[in-house]
Amino acid sequence: MSLTITVNGGGTFTASMEEGPVSFTASLAAVGPQGPAGAAGATGVVAATAPIVYTSGTQTVSMDTSYFVRSPAVAGTDTQILSWDGGTSRPLWIDNQTRALFMLGTNKTGTTIAKGKAVYVSGATGNHPEITLAQANSELSSASTIGITSEEIANNGTGKVIVSGRLENVNTNAFAAGDTLYLSPTTAGGFTTTFPTQPDHGVLLGYVTRANANTGVIEVVVKNYQELEEQSDVLLTSKANGDFLVYESATSLWKNRTLASLDLLTATVAAATYQTQAGMSAYLTTSSASSTYAPIASPTFTGTVTIPAGASISGFAPLASPALTGTPTAPTAAASTNSTQIATTAFVQQEVPAASTTVAGKVELATDAEAEDGTSTTLAITPATLKTVRLQPTLYNNLNTWTAATSGTTNTQTDWGQRIATGTTSGNNGSYRSGSNAIYPTSRGQSPGVLNFSVPTAIGGLFNNNLRQANVTWRFTIGKNNTDGVGDLTRKGYGIRAVDNGALVLQVHNGTTLTSVTSSFTLTANSAFDVLITNDGAGNVTLFVNGSSVATSSDGPTGTSATTDDFLQLEARADATLTTQSIISISRPFFYQSR
Repeated sequence: MSLTITVNGGGTFTASMEEGPVSFTASLAAVGPQGPAGAAGATGVVAATAPIVYTSGTQTVSMDTSYFVRSPAVAGTDTQILSWDGGTSRPLWIDNQTRALFMLGTNKTGTTIAKGKAVYVSGATGNHPEITLAQANSELSSASTIGITSEEIANNGTGKVIVSGRLENVNTNAFAAGDTLYLSPTTAGGFTTTFPTQPDHGVLLGYVTRANANTGVIEVVVKNYQELEEQSDVLLTSKANGDFLVYESATSLWKNRTLASLDLLTATVAAATYQTQAGMSAYLTTSSASSTYAPIASPTFTGTVTIPAGASISGFAPLASPALTGTPTAPTAAASTNSTQIATTAFVQQEVPAASTTVAGKVELATDAEAEDGTSTTLAITPATLKTVRLQPTLYNNLNTWTAATSGTTNTQTDWGQRIATGTTSGNNGSYRSGSNAIYPTSRGQSPGVLNFSVPTAIGGLFNNNLRQANVTWRFTIGKNNTDGVGDLTRKGYGIRAVDNGALVLQVHNGTTLTSVTSSFTLTANSAFDVLITNDGAGNVTLFVNGSSVATSSDGPTGTSATTDDFLQLEARADATLTTQSIISISRPFFYQSR
């Protein structure tokens, strides 16, 4: 049985059947085709005014199709393809001059993506994938590369991305026809003709078929070159430097393994541990090394050890009384080892701090008590170590004995210090020092009154400053004699000077030259402050105020003083006529000497 439908052009058609009587007629309304760009044609798609029904006996065939292609069909142009358009419910001829497959991608990058840019799928919005500029410098931005944009796509817009085929009218002027294009590792969305070098990722994008600034053509072929671990028969876990790739027959997989898990030693490690031979393989199993080679440390040989004929043993130390050269090494003994084992310098270093003064055969070191008692002759004096410095007993007990060298006003001696007040007339002064009845500060082993500045010494005390007006100078020194008046040092000694409420000045005299160093400490009226001045025995003098170093000089005195009357002196002088007295006092004055 066959059904023939003949279209008669004027809006009617006739149908006939070879079997059984059939005849029906339907009116048609002729419509032109929905061709490219919506152009109408003389023939093409037609619409029926009613469903077409065929009846034969008890059989009924209903053709419910609203549209169909008129015969003969409208011919498409070159490269066009026929596609059903859901929007108009019609078949359409679609331009496919580029012979390309494309997808629609949505730009959510926050900026416009230009035409001719390589993109990768970075997510999805609605029914479309999101696209972002691809780059070969990371796995994330290269592994999902999908194609090249065939038009400019604004932010939040949707546009075409060529995934395979011809991309036309792009700028390929930087390339030559036939060039292979790869994803650029340096420019997002860009191309390079050089295959990226690891660790950059290789992604093939296509080939240049026309080089032109405006009408360039790229044949798009996207291929992402896989990483080793992306292969279906490779499983890498917890990769580490120096891992091996090993085939595992039980799982039919290649896996990464460490040297230790394979029981392998590198040639370097084996040579450092065993008496290996030149030319050994790059890797050696631990079991093979231990069973074949003698360890370097304390080897135990088996069998008969022989020296090859002709082998030279010159340069080797004999067992008996060897004379070693260079820097011989030996194992360091454990702490407190007492045996015939060789003592290395490391052993000596660890044992010396634990030396005892009571155990025979060990180095005797000064205890804290001995250092405090004055055993050490080089112990540095600082605020932190002052308590460990031995005190000169005779001078300590004599510091509350003061003698006026020059007249002053209201000069008061106390049991634990001294107070000096200036006069009101210019030139009046108070000048006091320790010592009376031929009792002088004296260094151990020296004649009375002779100071030895080649061992650590220190002077100081707590000062109370009550300078009520300007034009007052005061000093605190060691090294003046009993005839010196108010003034700077003229021979070996050290101390401090202050003018009005200015900065403290450190003064040192080496027997030839007086050196003055202005400190970083400035006086404040009606205030108290601690002073410590130390001489290390090598001419280095440091001034500490309230525990902090404020001035230093390397021009201090060394050797012994030349006379027998070097005193500790506190003085004050009015440098002009005053209306009110100014007072300077010191409590707990001291002179310390390490002996």
